[in-house]
Amino acid sequence: MSISFFVSKKYFFSKSKFNIVNFVSLIASFVLVVASCSFFIVLSVFSGLKDFGLNYNRAFDPDIKITSESLRVFEPTKIQTDWLSANSDSFVYSKTIEEKVLLSSDGKNSYGRLVGVDQNFRDVIEIDSVISVGRWIDMDSNEAVVSYFFADKLNLGLFNYGGELNVSIPYKENDSPLFKNPFRSLGFTPSGVYMSSNEKDQRTIFSSISYARSFLKKTDKEISSILIKPFGSPKSLIKDLKKVFNQGYIVKSREGLNQTYYKMLKTESLILNILMALILSVAMFNSIGAIIILIVEKRKSIQTLLKLGATKKNIQNVFFKHGLMISLTGGSLGLFSGLCFVYLQKTFSFVKLAGTEIPYPVSLELSNAFSVIAFLLVVCSLGSYLASRTSQQVKL
Repeated sequence: MSISFFVSKKYFFSKSKFNIVNFVSLIASFVLVVASCSFFIVLSVFSGLKDFGLNYNRAFDPDIKITSESLRVFEPTKIQTDWLSANSDSFVYSKTIEEKVLLSSDGKNSYGRLVGVDQNFRDVIEIDSVISVGRWIDMDSNEAVVSYFFADKLNLGLFNYGGELNVSIPYKENDSPLFKNPFRSLGFTPSGVYMSSNEKDQRTIFSSISYARSFLKKTDKEISSILIKPFGSPKSLIKDLKKVFNQGYIVKSREGLNQTYYKMLKTESLILNILMALILSVAMFNSIGAIIILIVEKRKSIQTLLKLGATKKNIQNVFFKHGLMISLTGGSLGLFSGLCFVYLQKTFSFVKLAGTEIPYPVSLELSNAFSVIAFLLVVCSLGSYLASRTSQQVKL
């Protein structure tokens, strides 16, 4: 054990004869406890809210999506279809067909997007997680799953209670203004209702791909997209898919499908870390003040150490290490308190979202703890170093 560490530990654990020194040191540690605890809780809440939002994102967007570059509907080649079937042990995929449609029920109208899906859709997309009323569609019937937005706007009821949902598209074969009924319509029976806060998803209804193709007058091979959920890392699979679906196709990951959303999350995370680091830096000024007061109070002790052969560098190291002890002790206690709070919230959910019974989302991630520790080490080391330099300016 070095002399500087021994002396700094003695200063840390022993009480000063001046109460003001003890009080300022206690306040400095307490402020760091609160700052580091708040830092970890805020990061955990942000991670929880991010995961909460991404859960809805996973309910509508696949890990990988393949679409045509210029066509709304396309037919995969035999080579592409055979490749998908041959590699189905490493991923599961689903084919969809979609079209913009007019919706009507109970004398009310709206517009939306009809998406026809096959039996693998639920294995690729976590749609069941957002269905709150009713159930998923029967693939052999004309059932449809709609959003709360449409259920409320069109007065829809489940299983034809309250009226059938009529889906219409304009005839493209006949543009004559004398045509009495310019729309082709098909009735669907709502079987389930899902929740979403995204406007695009709110205007989507799901039906079986066979009924959608029949309604849209499409062949069994025509699709709008291929949705894929890999069993492993999507990055290597995307590279292989781009080789098979090369010219005329777009292969995108979930991040690519929601670039704006993911960029916003990264920006918010960066701003949040900067703000919390600034708060932690402000809290460090209390530790700096406590070290400076201690240096002034320990002038006689410093004189004794110098007469015993200690150098000014040794004296600086004493107060540098003392500052680290104050800062890291307060920061560690704060981080531990934050971990306990987040764990209790995640386990017992004692804080609810305003006006609901939904637990306030938090996420217990090691990366958040490492972020707090990293900021503590940097800020505490810098603050302790600046404060310890004061020891060289004290008149002895």
